[in-house]
Amino acid sequence: MESLYQIVGISRQGFHQYRSRRSIHLERQQDIIAQVNHHRLTHTRMGARPLYVLMQNQETEPLLLGIGRDKFEVILISNGLTVQPIRIFHRTTYSTASRFPNLVEALKINRLNQVWVSDLTYYRLIDGWAYLTFILDLYSRRCLGYALSQNMTTEQTTLPALQMALNNRAIKDYEQNLIFHSDGGGQYYDKDFLNQLHDYHILSSMAATVYENPHMERFHSTAKNDYLIPWGVNSFNQLKVKLPKFVYLYNQQRPHESLKYKTPLAFEQYIQQIPLCQRPLLLFKKIT
Repeated sequence: MESLYQIVGISRQGFHQYRSRRSIHLERQQDIIAQVNHHRLTHTRMGARPLYVLMQNQETEPLLLGIGRDKFEVILISNGLTVQPIRIFHRTTYSTASRFPNLVEALKINRLNQVWVSDLTYYRLIDGWAYLTFILDLYSRRCLGYALSQNMTTEQTTLPALQMALNNRAIKDYEQNLIFHSDGGGQYYDKDFLNQLHDYHILSSMAATVYENPHMERFHSTAKNDYLIPWGVNSFNQLKVKLPKFVYLYNQQRPHESLKYKTPLAFEQYIQQIPLCQRPLLLFKKIT
């Protein structure tokens, strides 16, 4: 063996030190994989970057000591832990001939309750379809209101979602010109819904295409493809149980790249401590 060490140009001690480092590296990598699998029991299809942030806590941070985000991504890729997008289509809204103007295109957003965005989406069940309505505060990406229904009437979709959002914000009168941005679906043009917006001095804004409401499209994909579908939700009763759980995880546990990898709730707490003139700006623009 000594002659072999001499041929490859290393010492016996150096070889055993290399084997020891290699063993420690592989053991640490397996611990990282175990933690990733643990987090994905809840956040089933969370990508590498938010996982990296989520794992930087008191319990798991030593595992990532000296491991950057790129190396972490390589570990996931080499172990088959990447996620692939899922795409399905089913029509959920029927646009009206009339439409409010788009008030958010190129708008600079730097505060909460400046723009709320909303849309309806479907969810396929064993025995039919369910419909989900969500409302987000665009600046913080926080889900403020949602509704679950088996039909697309205004009374079962946009109205209860709006009421939940108003209750969560606990503001009686939005005199700062809050904009409610949605698609042109009839549920957002319904008289009762518009009366509710009018009562709170909320301005209506509408997108002509899905490309003018991109944040809701991404949110819908996250809700269904990253949580509800991987959780195996296939009945209306299961959906009633799991939907609040998803909203909780999204608002309070899932890091967002656009929020400097903070959760929506943590971001809201963070910006409240920053003067308005120093807050980061969000420029609303459609996808082209």
